[in-house]
Order: sequence, then structure tokens, then C-alpha cells
Amino acid sequence: MLKVNITLYGDIARFGGGKHIATLDLNLPPGTSIGNLLQELSLPPSERGYLFINAVLSDAPGLYASKNELLKDLDHVGIFSIRHIWPYQYRDGIHISDSLKAAMLKRGPMRNVYQESE
Repeated sequence: MLKVNITLYGDIARFGGGKHIATLDLNLPPGTSIGNLLQELSLPPSERGYLFINAVLSDAPGLYASKNELLKDLDHVGIFSIRHIWPYQYRDGIHISDSLKAAMLKRGPMRNVYQESE
């Protein structure tokens, strides 16, 4: 089993039993992906904003590049509501996953309004 820590920020905290923030420690089977985790949480794409894996930006609103990313033991996943802007603590020197970089290059410039891409 993998032990994974998840923090849900904003109004999506309700998917983890919280009001503004929820922190969960889950035991998941090996081979669990981000997509599997999001299904487990019943967190719809329309409500997800930025997603970080171990402080590395892996998804952006409307651009879900990490769904096939496999989780590792002791990973931390932070997921922000679609209604929350880029977290201030990550604004300088942000690390972006290779899969998100590739998805951003393929998609082109990002705008303030996003559409589903799943």
C-alpha cells in the first residue's frame, strides 16, 4: 500500500470533509494514478484548479496533464479549487512537471477562461 497525503483547498475541501481546507492521509494500492485518486475523491474536473505533486505544479485549470501520473509512497498532493488563483508561495521559481510543460506547449497560450480538455 502507498501512503499519500492530500490537501484540498477552498470549497473543494468538502470532498475531504472540510469547509475551507481538508487534509487526508489515504492508503492506496500500488499503481494508483492521479486520475484514480481524483475518482476516489469524487472530485469533478469542473471544480479542480491547480494541482501540485510534492510542490511541483502538475495541473492548471482546464489543463489536466497529470491524470496518468503514478503516485509514490509518501507523496503529497495539493489541489486547489477552480475559484482560487495561483498560490502566492509558488509564484517565484515554480517547478512544473514535464507532462504539464508538454501539455502547455501543445495547447498554446493560456487565458483567464478555461474549457474542459479531458
